[in-house]
Amino acid sequence: MKKLGCIVLVCLLVLGTVLLFGCSKKQDDSWKTNEKFDLSIPVLNRDGWYLVFEDDFNGTKLNENIAFGEKYTGNKEIWTTSPHAIRWESQDEQKPEQACYWCPEMVEVKNSNAVIHSRYEENHTCNGDCPSKGRFTSGIETRKIIGDNNSNKGTDDELLFSQAFGFFECKVKFPNSKGLWSAFWLQSSNMRKVGNEGQDGTEIDVYESAFINSKKSKMGHALLWDGYGSDGKVSDYKCLLEQDLYNGYHTFALKWTPEYYVFYIDGEPTWATSDGEVSKVREFLRLTVEIDAGDGNGPHAQEIGQFSHNNDENDDFMIDYVKVYQNENFEQYIKEDSEFEGLVDMNN
Repeated sequence: MKKLGCIVLVCLLVLGTVLLFGCSKKQDDSWKTNEKFDLSIPVLNRDGWYLVFEDDFNGTKLNENIAFGEKYTGNKEIWTTSPHAIRWESQDEQKPEQACYWCPEMVEVKNSNAVIHSRYEENHTCNGDCPSKGRFTSGIETRKIIGDNNSNKGTDDELLFSQAFGFFECKVKFPNSKGLWSAFWLQSSNMRKVGNEGQDGTEIDVYESAFINSKKSKMGHALLWDGYGSDGKVSDYKCLLEQDLYNGYHTFALKWTPEYYVFYIDGEPTWATSDGEVSKVREFLRLTVEIDAGDGNGPHAQEIGQFSHNNDENDDFMIDYVKVYQNENFEQYIKEDSEFEGLVDMNN
């Protein structure tokens, strides 16, 4: 079984390669005038939209005081921490402490925020397999790992909450330190199944904050499907913004319909696409932080610098709220994983 860090590395290498070789082509902005994309933000209780849940993290731990909509009948404890395991192997064999670990000890709920800390510690203690010395961070997600945390592949995991289609929004404050990036993403347990484009599951990266060294305020959105190996496919878009996304809180959202995706930043549409033929299966939510593995590299082929050992509040990822809507008109188009033929590429 491969280490989790290797799996992520493959994913990011695929994405980075596409971006590097595609950078000479002008980015396609035709979505802005394409009439098939409704770029408007959904209005609750109008045109079929209804509340699934809203979590303002008003409590002292995860899964307290979540507001669920009247139609919701699922699990009321929807959050857990990201897999308690290594996330990135160190890129320097002589410096194993540069590896990145996800550890539940780095997650805290306070002051109406879910707080994800990122720290370098020389006397780390926890109930898992973390070393005593290293780089530690984490995330929250609606999928519980079963079995070997290091696999992180999801086919047998328990989905605490998952949904196909709808509107997904978070309000967050980025970690504002080199070597760190946060992300809001959706993932299907079987997005590694090859041969159905992205209909049987697509990794949907609503945002990844890998642009701390950019001279302009940028943000990247991305879609990945057919796994992370040689069959994997990627579609991405980088947008330029006027606001400084590393200053204060900002909102990031996704409208996922049976026909296309629309991405939003601070209430404005920043990309729309139907690439990958659009996922039709339920996916779980993830809000995570990652640390460079000593090489100073991050997603979207960005140099993000190396993480400092000087821990401070700038290293924290602050999640003010997460809210999810569904549209009653979309529900008829939801498909089950079992409806799609093909093999899951468990080697990547």
